[in-house]
Amino acid sequence: MYLQQILNGVSYRAIGDGNPEITSLSCNTAQVKAGCLFFCIKGGRYDGHDFFRKAIGDGAVAIVCEHPVETQALQIVVEDVRAVMSVAAKNFYGCCADKLKIVSIVGTNGKTSTSYVLEAILAKAGYKTALIGTNGIFFNGVRYSSSLTTPDPIELHEWFRQMYLNKVEIVVMEVSAHAIALRKMIGIKADVAVFTNFSQDHLDFFRTMDNYRNAKKQYFTDSYVKNVVSNADDELGREIAALLPSATYGIRENADIRASEIALEKNGSAYKVNIFGRSAIITTRLAGIFNIYNTLAAATCAAVLGVDVDTIVSAIGDVQCVSGRNETIIRSDGARIVVDFAHTPDGIANILDFLKRTTEGKLIVVFGCGGNRDKFKRPLMAQVVSRFADFAILTNDNPRFEDPKLIARDVSEALTCKYKVVLNRSQATEYALSVADGRDTVAILGKGAEEYQEIRGRKFPYSDVEVVQKLLRVD
Repeated sequence: MYLQQILNGVSYRAIGDGNPEITSLSCNTAQVKAGCLFFCIKGGRYDGHDFFRKAIGDGAVAIVCEHPVETQALQIVVEDVRAVMSVAAKNFYGCCADKLKIVSIVGTNGKTSTSYVLEAILAKAGYKTALIGTNGIFFNGVRYSSSLTTPDPIELHEWFRQMYLNKVEIVVMEVSAHAIALRKMIGIKADVAVFTNFSQDHLDFFRTMDNYRNAKKQYFTDSYVKNVVSNADDELGREIAALLPSATYGIRENADIRASEIALEKNGSAYKVNIFGRSAIITTRLAGIFNIYNTLAAATCAAVLGVDVDTIVSAIGDVQCVSGRNETIIRSDGARIVVDFAHTPDGIANILDFLKRTTEGKLIVVFGCGGNRDKFKRPLMAQVVSRFADFAILTNDNPRFEDPKLIARDVSEALTCKYKVVLNRSQATEYALSVADGRDTVAILGKGAEEYQEIRGRKFPYSDVEVVQKLLRVD
């Protein structure tokens, strides 16, 4: 594809002549090859404008930049390289996002579970589906790894192209606040966007709750979304519902689709719901009040997309579990071990409140806080754990470039329950299992279905579920 075709719809100033054929796109010099169009992205640690010479030396035939640089190579000067990269990636991969029906899931908590349930409903309704999110990319019965909840634009549009070529009809995708703020979603219009909830997270990036809130809210415009499904029990959800054509769901507030007569059990839930005039009882193996909201969001979205009530009810009942979300293993003596992705104060409160209510003995919590992330939530997470846990084991999450001991110090200063620090995560899990008896619950929080632990810029293989399974086999 030629450069001018890739830049269709982009406002730019060219320095240099020519319309070279472009064979690839990249914003990472390690991926540059002959015929590449290189985007000089300003990141948190590096500025791509500092590496244009390497990109040109490795074969880039043009660069996209926000200010002129000293080179004889063709320069495309634009106001916002990130925004242009999103448009260029869409054009380069054949505008396949326009050929797919896209459902986006936005919110602090519940995105992954809601997307899993919704995809299951749509698949049961006969649609060929794909799923993009925290746990990976899924279509044609295959899981592909992804390092980000919402992939960067070049990777994302390449996936859209593969999905289109494989005759996918509906893509259900998680859309993170970072993706919105970094303009990844420019040029992608969701047929339906689901809003789950809003609570504290990512203040390392957004700095204030208002900035974080506005990042989510700004997505809900007619540039990105046709129709909204929003949580009526959430303050921001009610604001979002007023912005675009919407359907609302909830438990407490007036909502278009509301759950009532809720029965919460240790191994699942049931509730009555009226879906656009049709009453039904939804039974799910996904336990906890938070999963009432997740399944209700998925049911409402499916109904907006035209799926019949019987299919919705049946599909929700068929979902066994969501990887890394309240994923439960029962030890031979009856002890319950739960692996969950909860890593925000609100998310931790949700899962621990449910586990505490359904535990006969002690609630033992293994958790840590991520490095180089929102430090403000560390004491809040510790306070929530202290409220519910009989005993906590403070360990590593993904320390990244921070000293694990200093992270643990930040957290421990706010812990008021009994606790022990065991920084090696597998040893912390082993210790938790060793002090639990058959009436207890061990909650292992923070990583969920992640298959790595990030330390000093490297990702080492690690899985909470696999560690538990190995320890239980040894037992």
